[in-house]
Amino acid sequence: MRLTIAVLLLLCKCLIFELVTSELSDNDQPTCPLKICTDVLKDLGASEARLKALEAQIEEIKKESRDKPKVAFSASLGSNGFSGPFNTDTTLVYKDVFINVGKAYHQDTGIFTAPVRGVYYFSFFYHCSIVHSTVLILKRNGKHVALAKHHKRIIGSAENGGNGVTLELEKGDAVYIVLQRDSWIWDGDSITVFSGFLIDTM
Repeated sequence: MRLTIAVLLLLCKCLIFELVTSELSDNDQPTCPLKICTDVLKDLGASEARLKALEAQIEEIKKESRDKPKVAFSASLGSNGFSGPFNTDTTLVYKDVFINVGKAYHQDTGIFTAPVRGVYYFSFFYHCSIVHSTVLILKRNGKHVALAKHHKRIIGSAENGGNGVTLELEKGDAVYIVLQRDSWIWDGDSITVFSGFLIDTM
C-alpha cells in the first residue's frame, strides 16, 4: 500500500515536472529526473522488502514466545512458628504458595520438578532465633548444590539468611530444600521462602 502511494506521488511529480519544463526554453531546461524517479522507486521497493522481512522476524519471535513454556513458583513455609529439629535430614514442604505457573512445584512434597531442559534460577531464605542453629541445603536429585546456615549463639538477635543459584536442569530433575538434622527454622509473615523460575529453554 505504501509503495503504491509512493509510486503515485512520484508519477504526479514527474507530470508536473513535464508541464513546467515544457514551458522553459532549451537553455533553461533542468536535467530531468526520470532516472531519479526510478532510483527512488528502487530504494522504496528495497525498503518495503526489508520491512516485510522485519515483520516476518517479529512474528517468528512472537510465536517462539507463545510456544515457550512459562515456569515460575514461590512459596513460604507456612509453619507460623518453628519447624524442627528432626533426627534426620528432612525435605521442607513450603505450603503457602504465592504463584505456581506451570505447576512444576509440588505443594504436597516441597519438590520442584523441571518440566523442560533449560536454565533455571532458585532462591531460598530463612529466619530463625540465635539459640537454634539453622542449616538449609538446596539439593538437585539428592546431591548437595548450595547451602545457607547460621550457628547457635548465646547472645545477639534473630538471624536471617539465604542463597541463590542458577542451574542447568534436564527434564525431570528434582530440586528441593532440606533442613539438616538437629537444626531449626522459623516462619511467620512469609519470611522463609523458596522460589524459582525458568530463565530459558535449551
